[in-house]
Amino acid sequence: MLKKTGLIVVAVLAAASLATASSRLSFGVKAGLNAANMVSPDSDLVWSARWLPAFGAFVAYSLGDSWALQAELLYAPKGAQATETDGTTTITSTVSAKYIDIPVLVKYLIPTGAAGGLRPCLFAGPYLGFKTAGTLTTETAAGGETETSEDTLTGLKGTDIGFVLGAGVGLPLAKAELSFDLRLTSSLGTISTIGDTTRNKVWTFLVGIAFN
Repeated sequence: MLKKTGLIVVAVLAAASLATASSRLSFGVKAGLNAANMVSPDSDLVWSARWLPAFGAFVAYSLGDSWALQAELLYAPKGAQATETDGTTTITSTVSAKYIDIPVLVKYLIPTGAAGGLRPCLFAGPYLGFKTAGTLTTETAAGGETETSEDTLTGLKGTDIGFVLGAGVGLPLAKAELSFDLRLTSSLGTISTIGDTTRNKVWTFLVGIAFN
């Protein structure tokens, strides 16, 4: 009898723990735009940003009223564009690199004192990106004629490790929460395999919806 009672108590406690954990979890989807760019401090080449779509899914775990952990899986295309002019010849190089990013973020929910109102937040954390494909498009304009070539992108590592810094705001709905966030994603080290110091630097605006 005592053994059965003990098992029942354990089962009830386990069920209560799972219910509590479940109540702290939320999940959802995000979509928006990347202003993707690259920086090369040891090169005279100046890159400019490209606007590219980004989207993915996330799961968040509440650590209380003010803190949460959030893991994401994002399709995050990166790259940049650079233009060089030599006399009457203009060469435009466009790097297109497709990445799957996995950020793990710590979120701080800023207290506002307004129940049911907007919920601003700050967040930061590391990410690991996996390059799935890439192309280098070169457009050469000279003498009124333009030639375009496209090649498989080489010279970039298969992974990109970096950090995310950002801020956002959540708008509670009846059974969900709408969110808006702006973030900076930057490589911690070079993404190049040829000895230079090129890094990804991306500004991203995302709109998301979360469900409990």
